[in-house]
Amino acid sequence: MLRLRDFGFQEGVNEVIAITFGRWINTAPIGVIVEDPDGDSALIRLFRNHTRENVERSGKIWVNVNYDPIVWAKSSFEDLDESWFRSLDPPVIKGSVAWCEFTCRKIRSGEPSEFKVKLLRGGVTGCELRPVNRGFNALIEALVYGTRYVYTGDERLLRKIKDLKIIVEKCGGQREREAFVYMLNQINLSTVEELGEI
Repeated sequence: MLRLRDFGFQEGVNEVIAITFGRWINTAPIGVIVEDPDGDSALIRLFRNHTRENVERSGKIWVNVNYDPIVWAKSSFEDLDESWFRSLDPPVIKGSVAWCEFTCRKIRSGEPSEFKVKLLRGGVTGCELRPVNRGFNALIEALVYGTRYVYTGDERLLRKIKDLKIIVEKCGGQREREAFVYMLNQINLSTVEELGEI
């Protein structure tokens, strides 16, 4: 039996890049909620968007384990086109170290809707040793707040983004900093300095 652990999943919320297919390739970060890494089932929660529409229509979702900050930033605000992929069958984004295909069954409607996902197949495409990088982790958290800000307009989220900016600049590398600036542009803050006024 395939296990979630075989593809890097751990107990808790595992952040990955989701890929679904509809009229175009849809890419978006999601959290896969794992209770038992030695099992083959988990949960995802999806708000009303293209990812959920595609999942409801097809009953499938693919995920990639990827550590590229630019991939995370871009897929948070737009869909990656074919040039970002090294394969479309299965869908594997360049630089990903693992991919999985899941079947999806809705178990709760609402905002967000909850789906039970079951691992069908997967592959490990690389082995990258990665110590924890606080700058990368802070970027992922900032992207969560950035996408929520676009969705809600809640300016309190900008204060959280400002705090995370300090960690990204102090602990991240060039790609984390580039990804952070990209995010700021997407939430209509044209310069990092504008966060200083919040």
